[in-house]
Amino acid sequence: MPDPAQRLPWRLDDIDLDAVDVERTRNDEPLLLLLAASSFVEAASAVYSRNLLAHFAGDGVISGWLAGHWEQEELQHGRALRAYIAKAWPGFHWERAYRAFFPDYTGACTREELEPSCGLELVARCVVETGTATLYRSIHNYARDPVLKTIAANISSDEVHHYRQFFHYFTRYQITERHSRYQILRALLRRAAELRESDMNCGVRHAFAELYGGSGRASPPFHEMKARVAALVRRHFPFEMAAKMAIKPLAVPASMSAMARYPVIAGIRWLMLR
Repeated sequence: MPDPAQRLPWRLDDIDLDAVDVERTRNDEPLLLLLAASSFVEAASAVYSRNLLAHFAGDGVISGWLAGHWEQEELQHGRALRAYIAKAWPGFHWERAYRAFFPDYTGACTREELEPSCGLELVARCVVETGTATLYRSIHNYARDPVLKTIAANISSDEVHHYRQFFHYFTRYQITERHSRYQILRALLRRAAELRESDMNCGVRHAFAELYGGSGRASPPFHEMKARVAALVRRHFPFEMAAKMAIKPLAVPASMSAMARYPVIAGIRWLMLR
């Protein structure tokens, strides 16, 4: 069997981690929390992959791509971010923080959380990939260290490719499932709400607890730092990119798509301010 790493679009070994400019990152605690939270979620991808593989067990094409490409690339994202953190913030105990994060995060990663139909779950996956692609584009836009810029650009590119694959599979299922725009919109909104309330919040909370001690759940310092992390992302967020990706599954007519992006951008801004 070929090595899965042979199929990766880029290799962690090709990143010169010795070139990390520690002086540009050393005191940037919001960036550390953001990267740590992201690395935790990426490192736990195998759990999400297991649920998706069970959900799409009857579709060999999707299952093969999930196991052979998607999961391997997501896990590499986690390794790359962890390796960067080890260079830029050597005092951060990643493994200990991840051990606390894993049961908290994965306890909610169940098949029951997925959409009931394959087509609508593929819509939901488009939402997730939109969120990750634009998050890493934000990190790339913010980063002052060229090594981090390279890592963030590589990951964002992978996530855009994942989005395209999930969207392609969605269009195939839509031929037979024929979901209305209303059903698709509801699936989009459901997954967007879940992402805001779970993944990154959980990751930032555990990264904060590792950095400062305590649980961080209700403390004013935690909420202040979480707001700083959100502000970092918001200032560098590619809203136009997010809007284009978000509305694509709705199959809005070309004559209306440009107009439709304005309320979507407004909605994304509103969600990010909550």
